[in-house]
Amino acid sequence: MTTTTEQNPNIYQLARLIQDIDCGMLTTIDEDGSLHSRPMERTSDIQADGTIWFFTNASTHKVFEIKNSQQVNISFKSDDAQRYISISGIAELIKDRQQMQHFWKPELQAWFPQGLDEPDIALLKINITRSDYWDSESQFQQETITL
Repeated sequence: MTTTTEQNPNIYQLARLIQDIDCGMLTTIDEDGSLHSRPMERTSDIQADGTIWFFTNASTHKVFEIKNSQQVNISFKSDDAQRYISISGIAELIKDRQQMQHFWKPELQAWFPQGLDEPDIALLKINITRSDYWDSESQFQQETITL
């Protein structure tokens, strides 16, 4: 049986909240315990299983940080609406060629000039555990979505 985000209302709601936001700030925990954030281009919509994907180079410092502590946060802010989303999850590095082909978009060529032939290319898979959001519709009250 195929599962869609529409079959899980929490995943569907979260997917709807970030559907028009392409870039988020990924925060990892450095080896000294400090937080480190950087912008990341969203590779996929939120999947039915509660995951979100990003392309990366496997030899970056963020990957080193994730190997030491898999807990991450991704924050999104919409440009056209007053909507803020904070997603917590567990990250893992994936080097599966089939998955990369599935998620590849031509816009990623700017960061990966050789495309999928880039020697260091990989995916970050974030298994979402919790999300908080604030928006003008909820009068900026914090709402939590637990997956």
